[in-house]
Order: sequence, then C-alpha cells, then structure tokens
Amino acid sequence: MAVAKLIRASEQPFACPPKHEKTDGYPIFTPGTVGAEQIEFFLVDIHPGGAGLEDSHPDNEHGFFLLSGRAEVTVEDETFTMEPEDGVFIPKGALHTIKPLGEEKIRFVAFMAPARLG
Repeated sequence: MAVAKLIRASEQPFACPPKHEKTDGYPIFTPGTVGAEQIEFFLVDIHPGGAGLEDSHPDNEHGFFLLSGRAEVTVEDETFTMEPEDGVFIPKGALHTIKPLGEEKIRFVAFMAPARLG
C-alpha cells in the first residue's frame, strides 16, 4: 500500500520537459516521486516566448489548471484563452499546445491519468 508523502515544489528538481520551450516542470506526484500509478501531477512554469509544443498522449487523459498569467491552449481544432483558475480537459490522443499570452509567465498544474509507468 502507498504511504502519504509531502512534496514541496521548491525542493523538487526542475527541467524543461520534452516538446517544451522556455519551460520549468516540477514533478509533484509521479511514479518517481511518490510511486503514483493512477495519476501524474506537475507544476509547470512557461516563460514568455516559450510553449508546450504540439503533443498527444494516446493512452492518457490530460489537463491543465491555470494558477497565474494568461494562456492560449489549443486542443485539436479548438482554441481556449485561459485565465487564472480555469481548467482545460484534454481527451486521450488529442493534439494540444499551450503558450503564455503577453509578457508574463504562466504557472499551471498539468495532470495525466493513468500515470506513465515506463
């Protein structure tokens, strides 16, 4: 059985995830940080001029919840303008992108279920 664990974002190593530019991704709840099997949860900062480039996850539901800044998210042929406390759900296999609007970084939670165990 899994055990409860406190994760501090400030203590997590960060890296630019694949298919991203000018991005800091902090793994919060993942197979590697807490042994998660059903969900992955990341804190993500994308700086002005950066982006999450076109990607898809054929086996995973995915989503973003914006904490700060303004963002443009495209899922397949639909584009959304996100404000803080907005969320966008991305179905399995859907092509998607995210980028900041304006000169402020965006900070958001990215989640994926089930967790990618490989």
